[in-house]
Amino acid sequence: MGTAPARTDPSATTVQTRYALFSPEWLGGADSAFAALPADESAAIRVALDITDAPEGTADALDILMDLTTGALRFAAGHSAVRPTLAFTLTHADAGTLLFGDQTHRTRLFEHGGLRLEGAFLFVFFLDRILQQDVSGGLARLRAETAGLAHPQGPPPARRAHPPGTGQEDEAAAAAVEAARDTLPRTMAVLRAELGRTTPGAQLYVSHAPSRTAVSVALGDSRPHEPFTRRSWPIWYCCSKAVGAVAVGQLWERGLVDPLRPVAAYLPWFEGEGRENITLFQLLTHTTPVPMALDPLHGTFAAPAEVRREQLRTMRIPPGAEPGTRINYAPWWAWFLLADIVRAVDGRSYERYLTEEVLAPCGMTDTRMVLTPEEYREAAGRLPLIHITGGGFPAEPTQWYATEDSCTRPIPGLNMRGPIQDLGRFFETLLADGQGTGGRILRPQTVMAMTARHRVGLTDAFGNADWGLGFRLESHHLGKEYTAFSHYASRRAFGHYGLWTSVAFADPDTGVVAAVHLNGKASQDEHQERMLAIGDAIHHDLGLV
Repeated sequence: MGTAPARTDPSATTVQTRYALFSPEWLGGADSAFAALPADESAAIRVALDITDAPEGTADALDILMDLTTGALRFAAGHSAVRPTLAFTLTHADAGTLLFGDQTHRTRLFEHGGLRLEGAFLFVFFLDRILQQDVSGGLARLRAETAGLAHPQGPPPARRAHPPGTGQEDEAAAAAVEAARDTLPRTMAVLRAELGRTTPGAQLYVSHAPSRTAVSVALGDSRPHEPFTRRSWPIWYCCSKAVGAVAVGQLWERGLVDPLRPVAAYLPWFEGEGRENITLFQLLTHTTPVPMALDPLHGTFAAPAEVRREQLRTMRIPPGAEPGTRINYAPWWAWFLLADIVRAVDGRSYERYLTEEVLAPCGMTDTRMVLTPEEYREAAGRLPLIHITGGGFPAEPTQWYATEDSCTRPIPGLNMRGPIQDLGRFFETLLADGQGTGGRILRPQTVMAMTARHRVGLTDAFGNADWGLGFRLESHHLGKEYTAFSHYASRRAFGHYGLWTSVAFADPDTGVVAAVHLNGKASQDEHQERMLAIGDAIHHDLGLV
């Protein structure tokens, strides 16, 4: 009598052969893992990897094709002739973390100083979502077949229930929303239509002195299962740059800086190889000869300050590049230099200077230039997260700029946090000719000079057009794609955008001040569409159309 075959437990883990990352066998497994998902090469983005310490028998250069509409990935050894959207130079271990690490470890790659990145940084967020969500399970299969990973995929974050608020807080928030519906009905309808579609939550602040309108509300969730409140601290991203620009204006008033002088006049370590020709004016108007794709701090925006400073000290100007001939938006490096200039000529740190000389006079008591480690640890579970939305995939909460290093290391011009109402107060102060509730931040003449048109006639693919000294200016006269704040704003309106999540502006002709934060990061076109819908609705509700 034969022995009955043993039953196979379907829950048992199958022992798989593991291959070295980027070995020929691994690349074959990658082809198989994603074979079922279509990839449109004409629409997909290309990611190039250069491995600095590739083990023997593995590729030291790879191209990854990433289809943002299907989640498909295609891997190929070597580089094609097609220019990549993103180009990483990193270690073999860090490449494993980039592809297979949990979200927190992937974000921390930009904090240790060992990563170099060139290209359109904004696509990093969408790459992160594709890797995190792994809609086909192809990455999970590859992960199981990959040997020696330093940071395996971790479990999803624990779900949190809404913490109980006080009755008074809940009642005040509900009353504010109800009042906003009465005062700005069209605006609130537009905002609510975005909840669950392009953003999980929002903060809105609108003031209009001529009609005595003042609205401050929060809607939805700031992070999974955590309500957005009016006191929540969203990150302002590049809206932070406008606050820093005022510091330059103050030093200009005091005769300590001249916008037309070279940066090297204040920071001698920035001399050499053409760097000495870059002026403060070019930094403030984003017209330096360094393209945005070559921002030297792309891969190290949250690394220790000395690492970032050394990268700027050795930064090379592209051959033949001429300042003032095109828009070269500087996400990180320009404001790092401006922060160092503040310290060099005033003696105080950039963070202390802005806190004392700008935030306090404006009454921005809840805003933080940077969080202390104690503040971060106390607030970490409540800090609003950025969610990647759109493209047919579920909204993905991310850890970008929400880790301890990203929140506690100053990233000038980017990682300010505070209620969006405080950002509105900043623009109210500028609209009042520089006079804040707690003191003056600029003379009226300086406000006018900072918000006048200094960059004229230049445009780019991201909708940027006319610019002041650190401020975006309404440019709807150049076409819909360059409309900054509203089709109904005057050409004197000035403000800033914040990385496809925020916008704030003031209009001297109409008296409108508005600040909006949506914690869902959509694509550029979708973000501009929703922000203009909100801006237009504000003007309709205030009878300014």
